[in-house]
Amino acid sequence: MTDAWDSAGYIASSRYRRAVCRYLSEHGSGLPSRIAAETNLAQPHVSRALSELREREIVELLVPESQQKGRLYGLTDLGELAYERVALDQEAEVTVVDPGNFPSPELIEELELSYGDSLRAVVWCEPVQTWVRFFSPSLADRYDEETMKTLVSTLTNEEALDEPLAELSIGAPDLVAFAIEETLVVRIPLDDEVKLLVSLDVEFDTVISDLRETCQQLTTMALDS
Repeated sequence: MTDAWDSAGYIASSRYRRAVCRYLSEHGSGLPSRIAAETNLAQPHVSRALSELREREIVELLVPESQQKGRLYGLTDLGELAYERVALDQEAEVTVVDPGNFPSPELIEELELSYGDSLRAVVWCEPVQTWVRFFSPSLADRYDEETMKTLVSTLTNEEALDEPLAELSIGAPDLVAFAIEETLVVRIPLDDEVKLLVSLDVEFDTVISDLRETCQQLTTMALDS
């Protein structure tokens, strides 16, 4: 289950990988040239995405390795499961905001003071509305609305991780950390319907439980309102 979860996050973090997996999910298999033509992507982007996905065992080559023409690709069982997670409901409205319009401005201020340049983004997730605060313009430019919706939907999906862990004697986790490419994303539940995603540089070395306590303490007023 964790492999599918990690793979879903990897697919969701790139529009090229997402488009390739969507095509393969809908058509069963595909040639790089056909995928490129039908997704309106440049073939080098498609070829690179297929290579990346194959390295992660999300996609497999369906013809012999020695065959140079007609190289047909398809999703692996892991890839099919991971893409199902990515394709979950993405109807929540996503809004990029400045600190004053974030549901808990005090939290933004404290996180900036505490974690400085390690901080990449903070996302407040409710069932029909999501607020995103980026901490650099260049980072905000990397993510279009569809990509943000996909990432939020994937990373807040409870079924993928929390329920299996809840069956263990230790009980369900009260926070979960994901490593996606060069980013660490920490998911912190605030109540039954509200979750916080805090994105940091992967080299982040502060104790994660301290981050959780800071977030939970500073969001009480926003939840009550």
